[in-house]
Amino acid sequence: MEPARLYLLLSTFSFVAGLVHAIAAIRAGKWQENRWHVIPMALGFLFQTLFLYERVKVHGHCPRTNLLEIYVFIGWSLVLLYFAVGTAYRLSLLGVFTAPLLAGLQTLVLFSPMPPPSAKVLASKVNPWLEMHASLALMSYAAFALACVTGVMFLMQDFLLKRHRIHALFHQLPPIQKLSRAVVRMVALGVALLSVAMVFTFKIVDPIPASKLYVGWGILAFYAVILLLMWFHTLGSRHTAWLAVLGFAAPVLSLWVVTSRS
Repeated sequence: MEPARLYLLLSTFSFVAGLVHAIAAIRAGKWQENRWHVIPMALGFLFQTLFLYERVKVHGHCPRTNLLEIYVFIGWSLVLLYFAVGTAYRLSLLGVFTAPLLAGLQTLVLFSPMPPPSAKVLASKVNPWLEMHASLALMSYAAFALACVTGVMFLMQDFLLKRHRIHALFHQLPPIQKLSRAVVRMVALGVALLSVAMVFTFKIVDPIPASKLYVGWGILAFYAVILLLMWFHTLGSRHTAWLAVLGFAAPVLSLWVVTSRS
């Protein structure tokens, strides 16, 4: 097995192991917030980084040449943001909800043949503006994914409250008001990252396919409208969470459009 695929397999095992342990602890009523729960996510992140490093050695630039590499890069960015902003609400439990998405994406990559690499780009030929644009755009998608995951946590909390179903999971979820604010923060972070990424397109000398530009600006406009609706409290918290969850379908579909035009 090639090193890159091995690293991805170990990363997926780490996320799944952390998820299984967390579910078992919650069901047994033995879940406690502590830093040890972060270890599986940290190991998964380490192996993700090693996978991406191997792909960088193949391409000579950010690994984004096909949809499979993009999935892993978004997953890596998602974990990075999880560590960066998770302290705003219960860090380890957010990882429990994030792990299935990460494991699912990486399992898809593991069972899919990796497209043959194109010619390696020399370091002197790498366009830094293009690399910054692509990296920040994919990181913005990770922020939108984290908003989606947080929205799921909010909707689950809301469901349990309305049904008066108080059990082990309910006691571990963050306060519903904190989850509502977290959804808005994640969407705002994604809009900020994608805005910078799209501004960088004006610095790229090489022609960019019009379809990619339309998709990028379209996703930015879409989430900017969502953010404004959230910011001015046009919709209630529950509808805001649904927007974050269902709205993530737009970035997911846009990835297919962008990669199919490559």
